[in-house]
Amino acid sequence: MMMGKALAAPSKGRTYKQALTGGATSDSLDPAKILDRYMINVSSQLRNNLTEIGPDNQLRAELAESWEASADAATWTFKLRTGVEFHNGKTLDANDVVATFQHHLGEDTESAAKGIVRNITEVKADSTDTVVFTLSGGSADFPFIVSDYHLPICPAKADGTPEWESGTGTGGYKLVNFEPG
Repeated sequence: MMMGKALAAPSKGRTYKQALTGGATSDSLDPAKILDRYMINVSSQLRNNLTEIGPDNQLRAELAESWEASADAATWTFKLRTGVEFHNGKTLDANDVVATFQHHLGEDTESAAKGIVRNITEVKADSTDTVVFTLSGGSADFPFIVSDYHLPICPAKADGTPEWESGTGTGGYKLVNFEPG
């Protein structure tokens, strides 16, 4: 097997088609309800998380440019990258992160991520580019947890809920309706 450099360079405005198995009529663009590899693949192309695990299995920044913990690791402050835009032209800000995480919190949530975010007692915007998470106890793993595939950041609606229905995100690909013909 010959290994070499990629022959194609990224090009804006092109179409990416991918054949995947496993899609179902019950699939949802709601990150809280992603349960299979098909939708994990789709979602990860449309949206980004605060952090990600790189190909070297090391944690790295994605939408967050940095993060810092309190001495007891019960408070985590994430500084967001500036100049990041969603596919709809909205600029990413801390309210988008708050809306996204609120979607997974609370007794009534149906989120599959409920168990891994259970120790978040508060998430708030400290400024337009800073989000503060308060946890019920220290967690040195919290920056890894926010890389989970259920937790990609969606734009916030005016009512403070995440707009997940359209698939809008900050990822490398934009979802468009394809009409065969």
